[in-house]
Amino acid sequence: MARVALIGGFGDLAVKLRGSLIRALRDAGHEVVVCVPPPSAQARAGVEAGIQALGARLVESPLDRTGTNFVAELAARSFFGDFMRRERPDAVLAYNPKPIFHAVPAARRAGVRHISAMVTGLGYAFTSTDLKARVLATVAMRLYRRALPMAGSVIFQNDDDRQFFEHLGLLAGVRHVHRIPGSGVDLVQFPNVPLDASSGITTFLFAGRLLRDKGLLDFVEAARALRSLRTDESTFRFRIAGMLDSNPSAVSAADLEHWTRGGMVEHVGRLEDVRPALAACTVFVLPSYREGMPMAILEAMATGRAVVTTDVPGCRETVVDGESGTLVPPGAPAALAVALEQFLEDRTLAARFGAAARVRAERDFDSRLVNARVISAMGL
Repeated sequence: MARVALIGGFGDLAVKLRGSLIRALRDAGHEVVVCVPPPSAQARAGVEAGIQALGARLVESPLDRTGTNFVAELAARSFFGDFMRRERPDAVLAYNPKPIFHAVPAARRAGVRHISAMVTGLGYAFTSTDLKARVLATVAMRLYRRALPMAGSVIFQNDDDRQFFEHLGLLAGVRHVHRIPGSGVDLVQFPNVPLDASSGITTFLFAGRLLRDKGLLDFVEAARALRSLRTDESTFRFRIAGMLDSNPSAVSAADLEHWTRGGMVEHVGRLEDVRPALAACTVFVLPSYREGMPMAILEAMATGRAVVTTDVPGCRETVVDGESGTLVPPGAPAALAVALEQFLEDRTLAARFGAAARVRAERDFDSRLVNARVISAMGL
């Protein structure tokens, strides 16, 4: 039995993103401690209860995933040094940028035997083009170049990210590089749910963090276009599920109010359980600009929903274009509107794509298979 530390950068999603991995580690007889920043007030009870139910322990870190305060970063570095000495883990898996930057070197200094880093996407620093993002990207490259060779293995969720890191020379000295498709999806927790066509309404759902980089503005513009062009607007609706975020790419509360007040979209708020919203939708839409491997799409596919997403790293690997979903160019709301309109023109399309999506989820993204590969890559 090993003592395993899972170290992430977002407390609210600790159970959602790593719950099945925790369960797999516990089923294999390992002790698990989850180290993440404090969950928000809304999510805290659920995260604490979820981690306890999985038989793991929760330790809160001082990480500020979007902060740039140098003193705070030094405090985080010191915290992880103390954490390694106190917890004495046999294996560490750090995911998200700051845990990789701080926890991987701390684990190396502490002599942890099995150290792994999981790159779950590139994030704002590499997907945005403003001056702040360019500065952060320069800093991030330096920190990745320092930290990644200290890990025994580095796990990528798609080949594009791996090739991008190789091109930048960030993997020099890394011994083992793996490509594992995301975090998988629990097919029991997300069963296939047949479409209910009795209402005659086609529901397009966006669910995720409310970020421009997720393509949320393109989703809203596509809604605007279809509402202005079609005379049957009472037969379709656009829903947004998700929470406001501190990310520099986040939309504002004023943006949401403007969109919903005009009836362009519905905002159903933050969902602790997305399954009812997925079951109630017809088509899941995520026009993101880049991902590692979006859990939201995998959950929609498991539910048996057609997916419209972008032809970008992380998203293009999820669906088969024209079979289980549709790929569109990023940052192209007109193309997105055309892709969504096909489901209004052919009301049988969503069921056909959704059935194929479920089959693909079962074959390629079952969390049991994915977690076995992650645990193997961790050397356990």
